Amino acid sequence: MNREDFTRFSRQLKIKDWGEAAQNRLYSSTVVIAGSGGLGSPVILYLTAAGVGNLKIIDYDTVELSNLNRQIIHTTSSIDHPKVLSASESAQSIYPAVNIIPVEEKITAQNCNDLIGTADLIIDCLDNFKTRHILNKTAVENSIPLIHGGIEQFQGQVTFIHSPDTPCLTCFLPQKDNPEKPQVVGATAGIIGSIQAQEALKYLTGIGPALKNKLLFFDGLSMEIEKMNLTKNSSCKVCGKL
Repeated sequence: MNREDFTRFSRQLKIKDWGEAAQNRLYSSTVVIAGSGGLGSPVILYLTAAGVGNLKIIDYDTVELSNLNRQIIHTTSSIDHPKVLSASESAQSIYPAVNIIPVEEKITAQNCNDLIGTADLIIDCLDNFKTRHILNKTAVENSIPLIHGGIEQFQGQVTFIHSPDTPCLTCFLPQKDNPEKPQVVGATAGIIGSIQAQEALKYLTGIGPALKNKLLFFDGLSMEIEKMNLTKNSSCKVCGKL
């Protein structure tokens, strides 16, 4: 770390058990962020700000005006531009040393393994179940930890998946896509995405337990947080035999 980085990260370097060793683990980490929208925005911004060295952002979409109530990494001037490029520019304006790998592709069953590669961590910031389950299958098959997040209106959920130690997404979340786009309050995306980023930083630095075998629910109307225990489905078609 150079002198500028010591100053940049000084407020986290002094946290108990963090220090230079944990910061160096962040520098050397590669995180795949699937989606650069409502959830991806805070995830990308906070992981960049914390000093995660390599971020691969996968998104095939372009910025639309209707995105801007929640996708805070993009601006009005980003409209009609690829989301991965807009997100990359925003991240590097925060920490120029971050290595951003923008991938303007749609995740499919055929390309997912190649897109994920040898990542240390995958973060699910997607908005459709079909692609989420493709991502989950790749994570399970390669034993790469996956942080799932989902939002709708004022509610959201987060869990930490790492096969074979935990249930996978297919164990508890059926693949049922709603043809209508979910309605979302922007702040809900910010809260759930921030929790995902927190889980990622804990895992990458080795500080604190991950949200394994539990599904955290956030209700923004009642301002209540609940955690439900998750159990592995022995007949799960993705992870049941592991």
